[in-house]
Amino acid sequence: MTAMERRRIGGTALSVSVLGLGAAPLGGLYQPSSTEQAIETVRAAAAAGIDLFDVAPHYGQGLAEQRLGAGLAALHDQDFILSTKVGRLLDAAPTAPLQPNWPEALPFSTRYDVSRAGIFRSVEDSRRRLGGLTPAMLFLHDPDRHASGAALAAMIAEAYRTLAELRAEGVASAIGIGVNAAEPCRLALDIGDWDCFLLAGTYSVLRQDDGGLLDLCAHRGVSVIVGGPYMSGALAGGATWRYRPIPPEIAADIARLRAVCARNEVPVEAAALQFPLRHPAVAAVLVGMRSADEVERNVAFLQCDIPQSLWRDLAAEGLIPDANRPPLEASS
Repeated sequence: MTAMERRRIGGTALSVSVLGLGAAPLGGLYQPSSTEQAIETVRAAAAAGIDLFDVAPHYGQGLAEQRLGAGLAALHDQDFILSTKVGRLLDAAPTAPLQPNWPEALPFSTRYDVSRAGIFRSVEDSRRRLGGLTPAMLFLHDPDRHASGAALAAMIAEAYRTLAELRAEGVASAIGIGVNAAEPCRLALDIGDWDCFLLAGTYSVLRQDDGGLLDLCAHRGVSVIVGGPYMSGALAGGATWRYRPIPPEIAADIARLRAVCARNEVPVEAAALQFPLRHPAVAAVLVGMRSADEVERNVAFLQCDIPQSLWRDLAAEGLIPDANRPPLEASS
């Protein structure tokens, strides 16, 4: 497997590199970045064969979109697939909101709006921040943070009508939902005809908390892009799991994972990147990267040769499913 491998998105004509670049760090996630750094990172990614770039208005209150747009513009005639999110509108504000995770956030307040007018405005605002670039993929961002139950289903249905319209008009080539939990995607499958889901922090080599969603997506022909394969850093030597301190039970399982990887002479990061790609529903893994060095390291982990013994040993430890387990049926 190399970073040049490409996989198709649902039933669309789009195909993407199996490793994608998440642009949140370019918007100053946790620490400041710069436009120059964004250009360097994007160039390194493109040179390595990465052509999937994902961003959102939420990242730095528009800053990540601005910097990613500058980076992609520097590619000139190179092809790429750009995705962004809808749902959060940015309104001009006197000062930036107090967000410790975004020290460089631009002075905009956030308003959640999934109406037709709101989504149309979100797309146009993103285009402007991206320097005129049109995203090929649009994801409804975090609807489950703003509604639950029947209200969540209604919110997803309202957004779907507009996203399907944009797809039918050729404004977007693929539409989906970008979330950190499987349930909104399950609801969405009963509501409309989606091309893909961006599922972050849920399906990893250590925990598969999708509740059968990926099997269901494989059965339905819906692609999944797995975000956060390192689980906010825990599987790459960091101290957080899903953006919180690592719980003791997770720390114990990470130790087991590291022992199995060491026995098979495989970096944990390589196992974390490559495990999701073993599922037939998964089109790509998406990793936040802020420098050319990080791009180089992640590409190396993606290209690392992993023996089948690793997957057998991890299954024997109960950390991943048995590779011979049949997928769930659509009725699951």
